Amino acid sequence: SSLFLSFSLSLSLHLLMEASSSFSALGLPEFNTPEFYGLITLAALGPYLLTLSLYYYHFSHKKSSPPLRGEDDRPKEAHSNDWMTSIARPEGITAVVFYYLFSGLILTYLLGINVIPPAIEDLSPAPRPLSLLMYFLTFDSLMWCIHYAQHHIPWLYHHTHAVHHTIKSPSILVALTGYLPDTCLLIILPLHVTLFLVPNGNLSTIFLFSSLSLIHLHLIHSEFSHSWDKMLRMVGIVNSWDHHVHHLRPRKNLAHFFVILDKVAGTYQDPCQMDRLKISK
Repeated sequence: SSLFLSFSLSLSLHLLMEASSSFSALGLPEFNTPEFYGLITLAALGPYLLTLSLYYYHFSHKKSSPPLRGEDDRPKEAHSNDWMTSIARPEGITAVVFYYLFSGLILTYLLGINVIPPAIEDLSPAPRPLSLLMYFLTFDSLMWCIHYAQHHIPWLYHHTHAVHHTIKSPSILVALTGYLPDTCLLIILPLHVTLFLVPNGNLSTIFLFSSLSLIHLHLIHSEFSHSWDKMLRMVGIVNSWDHHVHHLRPRKNLAHFFVILDKVAGTYQDPCQMDRLKISK
C-alpha cells in the first residue's frame, strides 16, 4: 500500500548519495540548495498527499455509491470516518518513510551499501509499457506467494497478518491498517525485490507503477462499488468485490492485481456467489 512513497524515498536517497559528483551531470539541483531540499520535501510529502486525495474520494462518494455490504455489515465507524488516525498509522506510509530515511540512508550513504534500484538512475521521461507490466506481474506474484504463506503458516499469520484481518468489512481508510512486520514482509520486501528484478525500467516507469499501485491497493478496500469495477472484472484485474471476498474468506482471493494468479492456484472465489456482498450484476 505505500508503494508510491517507496519510489519517492528511493529517489531522494539516490539524489543524496550522488550529490557530491553527479547532480550537475544529471541536470538535477545541486546538493545543499533550496531546489534540492524542495525536491526531497516533495518526495517525502507526495505520497501523503496522494493518500489524502484517495480519502477525499472516499468521503465524497461513500454516500452516493452503492454499498458492498448490508446495513448490519458495514465498516466500523472509525474505519469509515477516522482519516487522521489512518494517515498517521505507523505501519503504513510512515513505516516506509522510516525504513528508507533511516535504513536506506545509513546503508546507502554512510556505509556505501547500494540499495537503490538501478532503474532510478535512468531519467528518460517516457514510461516503458512492457517494464510497467513486468513490474506489476512480478510484484503481484511475489506478494501472492508471501500472502499465501501468511494464511497457511499459523505462526507467520499471527505474527504478521492477523491484525489486518480483524477487519471483516474494510474501507479505503483501513487499506494500510495492520502491523509493522506485515508491512515489511508483504509490501516493502517484494517491492524492493521487484525493482531489482525487472530489467529496462526507468524513473518515470517506477513513478507510474508506484502511483498506480498505491491507488489500486486503497481502492480495492472500498466499502462501496466503483463505477469501473465491472470493467476490471472483465479484464481480469482484482476489484473491490474480489478483495471483500478475501476479508470474508481469508484463504481466498490472495492476489492484489491479477485474478489469474488465484484462478491458476485454485484460490479464487467469485464475489457474485457471496451472499454477504451486494453486487449489482
